[in-house]
Amino acid sequence: MHCRASWHLNKAARFLWWSIFLVVLGVSFRISQVDIGSLIGGLSQSFALGREMLPPDFSRGKQILILAAETVAMGFWGTILGMIISLPLGFLAARNTAQNWFLYHLSKTLVTLLRSIPDVIYAFFFVTAFGLGPQAGVAALTLATVGLLGKFYSEAVESIDEKPVEALAATGSRGLSVIRHAIVPQVLPLFMGYNLYLLDHNIRVALALGVVGAGGLGVELFTQMRGFHYQKAAAILVVILVIITAIDRVSAYLRNRIIKGGFLQPGSRSRDAALVGAIGLFTIVSFYFMPVDLKEMAAGAPRIWEFLKGMVPPDFSRISVYLKLMLETVGMGISGTFLAMVLAVPLGVLASRNVSHHPLIYNLAKEITNFLRAMPDLVFALIFVVAVGLGPFAGVLALGLNTAGFLGKFYAEAIENVDPKPVEAVEATGARLPQRIFHSIFPQVLPLFNSYNLYILDRNIRYSTIMGLVGAGGIGYELVMTSRMFEYRQMAAMLLVILATIMILDLVSAYLRKQVV
Repeated sequence: MHCRASWHLNKAARFLWWSIFLVVLGVSFRISQVDIGSLIGGLSQSFALGREMLPPDFSRGKQILILAAETVAMGFWGTILGMIISLPLGFLAARNTAQNWFLYHLSKTLVTLLRSIPDVIYAFFFVTAFGLGPQAGVAALTLATVGLLGKFYSEAVESIDEKPVEALAATGSRGLSVIRHAIVPQVLPLFMGYNLYLLDHNIRVALALGVVGAGGLGVELFTQMRGFHYQKAAAILVVILVIITAIDRVSAYLRNRIIKGGFLQPGSRSRDAALVGAIGLFTIVSFYFMPVDLKEMAAGAPRIWEFLKGMVPPDFSRISVYLKLMLETVGMGISGTFLAMVLAVPLGVLASRNVSHHPLIYNLAKEITNFLRAMPDLVFALIFVVAVGLGPFAGVLALGLNTAGFLGKFYAEAIENVDPKPVEAVEATGARLPQRIFHSIFPQVLPLFNSYNLYILDRNIRYSTIMGLVGAGGIGYELVMTSRMFEYRQMAAMLLVILATIMILDLVSAYLRKQVV
């Protein structure tokens, strides 16, 4: 009797969750003006734009390569500086290593605040202070990196095995000695994996920072797109794709080798040593392109203070408008995530070696996911603004395509790591491929899929706040307009609305992750 009541309760809970999901999705579609008819009608314009991009014009090849090097240097130095700041902050924000209650909560709050503000908004602030150029990009990437790495580091430290710590403590060791000998050896592989992921991520982001003039190849790309020089823009996109694909491959290889403990071990020592040498050479070369001038940054620091003073007190006289735009922004993030999930499932299945046995199909799916991830969402947004017009639907399409690349990669990796025994058991019954996927693979990967979906939802809602920078709906357009009119108090009110919304959604996302993962 008890089991039957429990079954009915679980069924009612599932029905309730699905009902909430469908209602939220329907409202999000309505708010973000999802219109399949306008998409179909705009496909001809998209294809026309694609034809205008061919063939790519590499007449400015030398300039493109110099700007590409500057972009990579921005991502590299933003990551390095972020790592340096995040290392102590990660330990201070971890419950098991924070010695002081006040410092723990202060560090935790700082990490949350830094993570809540999109990188492009940081870049906008620093362009105001330091002027146009890559220094603003490096400063923006540094703060955004601290927010992300501080969270990753603290979570890694909190998840360690406490036995080595207790053993060292029993010998009388304290503080830094315990961290060095008992904690660092456990978290170092994870830390290295996070650093490589952030380097990959920051170089992608550095490309998008050009929309606000924060240096690098992004400035050239958006200049050519807005000037309707589509062949020159296509050449830049080709270079971006090559850079991102190369970095993705190297980063994935290093993460895999370091986390599994096989780096510089017999069998691949010479190849790993050559790779380390190449990274060292890259570091030396990046000093030449180092886009940081400490004197100019010091001269710009007072302008940041003046800028911040101009934002106090925030002007909430148009709060109803800001809340409506923020609701539109959240709707874009939810709708874009759903679109990404729909596209990523077939991509992830086809891009996994243990399901897609034909090398042509596997490699094609893999390259499609790489392409979608390599293209900045703001570039997609520019293209879809041409196709479907100004408004949030262009932002939905941009977020959906860009993050379908991320989800496709995550899904493929999850499918490749499933236990093969249930698959073989279902296959022995004569089941076809779709049946094997549905009955033996999906039940194993569904919890991971849910975790990835929530991560992408969190990411998309943050990034939907900047879609308006190129006219793709949401609060971003209003934010840029108020800044250009020097209405900093209204800008401060909008930033507070964005910050409060993201922090609330962060709590909701954490709750949902516990419920469904």
